[in-house]
Amino acid sequence: MTIHPIQAGVQVLLENPRADEGISDFESRAMHDGRLWLHVHASQRYKSTTVDLFLPTLLQPRRATGLALIARLLERGTQAHPDLRALNRYTDWLYGANYFAATQRFGAYQVLRLHLAAVDDRFLPQPESLGLQGAQLLSDVLLRPHAPQGVFGSAWVEQERLAHKKSIAASMEDRSVRAQRRCIQIMCPNEPYRLSADGDATEVDLFDGRQLTELLASHTRQSVAHLYVCGDVDMAQAMQMSELFAWERADNLESLADTGSASQQHPQQVIEFGDASQGRLMIGHRGGIHLGHPEYPAFLLLNVILGGEMVGRLYRRVRELEGLCYHIASYIEPMAGFLFVEAGIEVANLDRVQQHIADELTALGSAGPTDEELDNARLVIQHRLNAIADHRDALVHFDLQRRLAQAQISRGRLASILSEVDADQIRNVAAQLRRDTTYLLAPETAAEVVPGAP
Repeated sequence: MTIHPIQAGVQVLLENPRADEGISDFESRAMHDGRLWLHVHASQRYKSTTVDLFLPTLLQPRRATGLALIARLLERGTQAHPDLRALNRYTDWLYGANYFAATQRFGAYQVLRLHLAAVDDRFLPQPESLGLQGAQLLSDVLLRPHAPQGVFGSAWVEQERLAHKKSIAASMEDRSVRAQRRCIQIMCPNEPYRLSADGDATEVDLFDGRQLTELLASHTRQSVAHLYVCGDVDMAQAMQMSELFAWERADNLESLADTGSASQQHPQQVIEFGDASQGRLMIGHRGGIHLGHPEYPAFLLLNVILGGEMVGRLYRRVRELEGLCYHIASYIEPMAGFLFVEAGIEVANLDRVQQHIADELTALGSAGPTDEELDNARLVIQHRLNAIADHRDALVHFDLQRRLAQAQISRGRLASILSEVDADQIRNVAAQLRRDTTYLLAPETAAEVVPGAP
C-alpha cells in the first residue's frame, strides 16, 4: 500500500497510486516534492485553454475575511501591470483573455482561486502559447502583486474593504441566501461549515495593507497548491506552466485535518423576523454520509427522490397535493454529509410543512422508494454527471472537491455505482438522517401567526 498525498496536508492511502488516475477526468502529477499538484484535462472539445490555481485552507474566523479581501486586491494589478487599466490592457492583448481571482467554499475549506481563460492557439494566425502566458500572469498576480513599499496600498485596501462590505450586504438581500446562511450558522456554531468564503462583514475593517500582505505570503507558503489546466494541451506543456509556480514553501505545510461533524444534543428550532414577503424555511439534517463514504451514491439518489427535482416526493405532496408552499426542494452538502430542505411558505403552515417533511423521510426510512422512483432518480443523476463533461468549471470543481474530501471515486465510477444501489440501501440512508436545525425567516408582520414565536 502506497501513501499518496492527494491534497494539502492530508495523506490518503491508495492501494494503487495510478489506479485512480486511469478513470479520472484528469491526468495528475505531483510537482515540487508534492507541494503542487498538476491536473491536466487534454481535449480539443473546447475553443480556449483554462488555467486555474487553487490554494486551500480550513475555513477560519477572521482569516476567511482576510483571504476574501486579498482576492479582490489580486484583481487590481501586478508589478508589471500596476493598475486595473494596465491589467485589462494586457488581457485584451492576450486576445481578450479572461482573468479573475476569488475565494470559494468547499465544505469546511476555503480556496483562493486564480483563473485565466485564453483562446486556444489553434484558432490564432500563428501559435503564441497563450496558455503559458496566462499561467505567467497568474504567477505574477500571486507572487508579484502590485504592492508599493512592499505592502498593498492603503487607498486600494480602503476601496476594497468598502466594496466587499457592500457585496456581502447585497448577497444577504437575497432572502433564500440569508436563510441558508443563518441555518448553517446556527446548526454548526463550532464547525468551519458555519463560515462563508466571503468572510464576515464585521471583520473587514480589521485588516490593513500590511496585514493582508503578510496573510497572502503566509497562505502561499503553507498551502499545497492545485494547478488545473484544461484544453488542447499535453502534459509536457502543462508541466512547463507548473514551473512558474515553484515558489519557496514552508517546511511544515498546513494540515487540512478531518473536521468531522458534531450534532446537536436535541433538534432545535429558531425563528427570526426580517424584511421578507413570505416565510423562508430551512431544515438541516445530519447523516454523516459525505462524498468519500461508501453510501454516498445512495445518499445522492435519496436526495433526488425526496426533493431534488420537481418529481420529488416533497414537491408532489407539499406543493402540488397540499398547496402548502410556493416552492420546496432538498439538496446535500457533499463534504459534510448534511441534507437541507428549503421551502417558501406562509408562516401559518410551518407545523404542517415540517410534519410532511418528517413523514416523507420516515416513509423512505421504513418502506424505501418505489422501483419507478429509483429508476427516475438514477436517470437524473446520470444526466447531471454526464453534463459535467460539457463544463470545464464543473469538471474542475468535482475533481478538487473529491480530493479535498479524500474521496477515492471518480465521476465515471460514481456513475457506474448508481446502477448497483438498491432500495434497501436508500432506506438505510434515510433511517440515518436526523433533524438538527429548523430555521424560519419570517416576515415582521407575521409574529402573531408564527407557531412558537415569542
